[in-house]
Amino acid sequence: MISTRSKQKRPVSFSTMQARFQQAQEERRRLIPASNDALNRSKRAIFALHRDDLTGAVILLKEAAELLDGVERGCKRSPELAGEGSYQAALEEYAEAVLFRTFLQKGTFDTSDRRILKPSVFLGGLADATGELVRYAVRQATRGQAADVRRIHEMVDMAVAYLLELDLTGNLRQKLDQAKRNLRSLEDMLYDLTLKARIAP
Repeated sequence: MISTRSKQKRPVSFSTMQARFQQAQEERRRLIPASNDALNRSKRAIFALHRDDLTGAVILLKEAAELLDGVERGCKRSPELAGEGSYQAALEEYAEAVLFRTFLQKGTFDTSDRRILKPSVFLGGLADATGELVRYAVRQATRGQAADVRRIHEMVDMAVAYLLELDLTGNLRQKLDQAKRNLRSLEDMLYDLTLKARIAP
């Protein structure tokens, strides 16, 4: 009985599904290392920005964008890969780096990069960027740049208020909680700066 069934001709759709599955597997093998490379370059871009190396950060972000574009093309061929974890993580890291860079350059968050316009990517990147702003604020505080700390506090306060308006769940809710802690850190920093200014001779 089993032998008879194995000799039956398979429906054409079986062959189609097999071909699509194999293509998706091949795309996945390309997607994961490319996504990891893009994530790494975005992280390095953030580090470069903290070192005031804007030129280096721009180059790294350009490389990350090219890698992400390649992954996106693969996802168009195999749409089921669009939700792959490594790809989403790379997009969020890239969004964080882009938002941090535009804040340092323009004093605001730029949303013109099409790669970060998917809501989950943008919101995750925005929440994570508040952490980079806290680290930058610490640096500015040690330099005595209280005005910069106030400006950063205003932007993080705006970002948290915006995120609070949304009914975030899961991973985004956790990122919101971290953003709220970042805001509290900035509030404590401002309080200390104000106190020191009052008692200074």
